[in-house]
Amino acid sequence: MTKQKRRRQVMAGVLASAIALGGSFAMQPAPTANAGSLGSIVGTVIAGARAHEQASQAIRELNDTEEGRQALFQKYKEEYGVEYNSPYQGLCESVMTRLTQGIAASDPSVWDKPFLWFINQDDSFNAFCSLGHVMSINRGLFNYLQNEDEIAVVIGHEMGHGMKNHVAKAAHKRINTAILANIAADMTDASAIRNIALDMTVKHVNQVVIGKADEWEADGLALQYITAAGYNPGAAAAVWQRFIDHSGDNKENLASEILNPSDHPSNSARRDKYAKSVKDYSGGHVDVKDGIVLVNGKKLVTPAAGGGMSSAERAYFVQGNLAAAYHNGHNRSEATADGNTVMLGAQPIMTSMDGDEAASVIADRLNQIK
Repeated sequence: MTKQKRRRQVMAGVLASAIALGGSFAMQPAPTANAGSLGSIVGTVIAGARAHEQASQAIRELNDTEEGRQALFQKYKEEYGVEYNSPYQGLCESVMTRLTQGIAASDPSVWDKPFLWFINQDDSFNAFCSLGHVMSINRGLFNYLQNEDEIAVVIGHEMGHGMKNHVAKAAHKRINTAILANIAADMTDASAIRNIALDMTVKHVNQVVIGKADEWEADGLALQYITAAGYNPGAAAAVWQRFIDHSGDNKENLASEILNPSDHPSNSARRDKYAKSVKDYSGGHVDVKDGIVLVNGKKLVTPAAGGGMSSAERAYFVQGNLAAAYHNGHNRSEATADGNTVMLGAQPIMTSMDGDEAASVIADRLNQIK
């Protein structure tokens, strides 16, 4: 083998390694075949490998150590501002406490890294979970949602991302790209890389794209968590119905700002998937079709609009209560009317409002079809 041929093979191997370390290398001009440029490439690859490991270490620190988590928590507070004395502070504390206990029922590791959270001063409709189980809820969310069960769905979804490390995985690639782009400037110092990682994580949280599979997983976990926490499982479908009622059934609307990104299914697809899961939870007994609550395939009720909800949104809450009744065995008891509230055993099903049939009429019908 000639010396020139051997040099070409070495350079090809070095370039392949460089491309594997990060897409930024593929954008560099092709080097000339001389010893000086070869040494430069090798040095760049070594620096890249070092930076890659230091980036991974920085992400692990922010994600897994209490010092890193607290640094990230404080940085987010500085970036977004803290909404002190929010009227929703107590409600969010209740949601976080109940959901954490709900998560612990299936994954006790949540106690090892409790979620850190605050309400921020952003008026857009959003919430997010970052590295290290650091969460923030925009005060603008409460202009749209006030129902605790529905708020629990949104927060549970974000906690699902945190429990499965979705954000850490997605952020790793973005942070590595930013760090590798600075290798030419010799930014391979560990403290500098940590600062890049911290800054990128905080300033670009909304640009970290989570894949469709992870988003579906977070949806499923939200339902699991809220149910274990004692919230109405129908609230999950109800949230998506609310999005549809107010913003339509497309991806580029209010819902996309919070439950992300643009390649996800339509709002109705996510609503219907939740409704199917709640039907399964009921043992197949309870369904919703076109705003009508069905029990064993027969019509029970079409709730009227009320309480700030559409008829369809209320229907999913009725489905959730019925599903809980069947899941917990209350269906073996008689349905009764307690004032304006339909009861099935010890489980409240719905409270009749203006425009609804009387609770006694609904209870009688339920006894006939259950």
